[in-house]
Amino acid sequence: MAAVFFAGCGKDQYKREARSIAASMSLEQKVGQMMMIGVPGAAMNSGAETIIRSYLPGGVVLFGHNLGSNEAITQYIGDLQHSSLRHSGIPLFISIDQEGGRVERIRSGVTQFPGNMAAGVSGDTGLAYEWGRILGLELRKAGVNMNLAPVLDVNVNPSNPVINTRSFGSDPRLVADMGASYIRGLQDSHCISVGKHFPGHGDTDKDSHYTLPVIRRGMKRLERVELPPFRKAVEAGVECIMTAHVSYPLITGNSDPATFSPFFLTRILRGDLRFKGLVVTDDLEMAAVSNREEMGEAAVRSIVAGADIVLVSSYGPAVPAITDAVTRAVVSKRVSAPRIDDSVRRILEAKLSYGIMRLEEGTIRADGFAVTHEDERLLSEAGRVNSELSRRGLLYFGDMKLLYPGGDAERIFVTSSRLLGDILSEDKGNIVCRPANLRRCTARVREKTVLYLHVVRPDLERIRAVSRYCADKEIGFVLVSSGNPFPITASGLVGAGLLSFSNTDESIRQLGLCLNGRFMPMRDAGLDLGIKYPPQSRRARTGFSRAGVNK
Repeated sequence: MAAVFFAGCGKDQYKREARSIAASMSLEQKVGQMMMIGVPGAAMNSGAETIIRSYLPGGVVLFGHNLGSNEAITQYIGDLQHSSLRHSGIPLFISIDQEGGRVERIRSGVTQFPGNMAAGVSGDTGLAYEWGRILGLELRKAGVNMNLAPVLDVNVNPSNPVINTRSFGSDPRLVADMGASYIRGLQDSHCISVGKHFPGHGDTDKDSHYTLPVIRRGMKRLERVELPPFRKAVEAGVECIMTAHVSYPLITGNSDPATFSPFFLTRILRGDLRFKGLVVTDDLEMAAVSNREEMGEAAVRSIVAGADIVLVSSYGPAVPAITDAVTRAVVSKRVSAPRIDDSVRRILEAKLSYGIMRLEEGTIRADGFAVTHEDERLLSEAGRVNSELSRRGLLYFGDMKLLYPGGDAERIFVTSSRLLGDILSEDKGNIVCRPANLRRCTARVREKTVLYLHVVRPDLERIRAVSRYCADKEIGFVLVSSGNPFPITASGLVGAGLLSFSNTDESIRQLGLCLNGRFMPMRDAGLDLGIKYPPQSRRARTGFSRAGVNK
């Protein structure tokens, strides 16, 4: 278990208390504790009350539709906890995906950090720790006690449609170091960290939300690339690890996702990596699993493989199907009672050790979360940490003379972002236009001109069209990306680009300041972008043929 314990208590005490509580629980309560499910609405309602009363879940997962104002979020979570205590007698894990960057659920009251890849470009483990520490405090203040982060996948496939900027990078050591620091920070704020997606989702070209990705790699490659971040996360005390709905047929000998694999979840994770915390499945309703198995059978297979918690994002028919199937599996001895007890004890121990509940004179009570003066000091640093991560997460490739041509060069910026446009307009020498006005803005091009195209989505057709337009007009072209740049950099369409890997307000602000010359971006962060440069003509090298910046 992670080394996060409250004053006056210790690991042995939590183990004893968890055993004592588990011994008094019914099978219905135990199976419920192994469920983490979605709930309806953004305020307590009869549907949520019925779900908690009927299935006694051990945790809920919150999505954007559950989240209103700061006050409403805290109220809803408090009501859910009261309902759980009333019906199951045990408080809930309240989990959320607050990764940063493009994956975030709470949009106000919590700092919108730029996410993993921007942090990976900085390579600063101290900043990663501060990010996790501050975010953990912000989440706990809101009532969230489990963050489904960080992503520990090594993004080694430029065609990866689902991981890409959610990863710290393409270097296993960097991902391991940054991930471990983030985990320590988050859990030092008494918020449970969930490392994902074990044993690795970084080398896929398919999205497990829609199909089952297959990685045709052997165990030696897995040991070298995919496993080091998880190994270091275990050493750092990560409390929970999430499974990947990814198939490794050359290792397992079948097409099953790792979520169903005793080899991965028990032999490798529990055995080789010596992980003693919680194993939670990725959402079983994702097509990688749901297209292959009925929900109840999928849950049973994942528990047999070694999962402690079964995650489903809905609150519909999947929930009773899973609880019924797991209960039948225990009664029929397909899943042993001791196996269920092991998971339940781990769940209860985590709830005790992270201050989610306490045992007081034989009675379970919800534990409160109090912010100390030191916590308040750390929270006051949120803006600085966000700015540093966002600023140091900017990466440039290509000729620097295209980014900062100087002299009498004309710079034209094409963006749909009002925030970026406003910042760029502060420099009176810049021409800022909307994409629809591109031709009008470049109608009378001077001899020394660079066009900067800002994109969020990697729309290759649009980028190809603008690149050709610039080539025809004999003007320089720089891509400015605040989304996933990998399809673009691997396409060979651009020779220069400024990348933020994040579209948060602070990332956009730092992009604008960088483009205005306030600071220099990173050049070589050891990040494999899969860059394929355009053909090496003079025009491609400089972006000019009439009057290049290199003259």
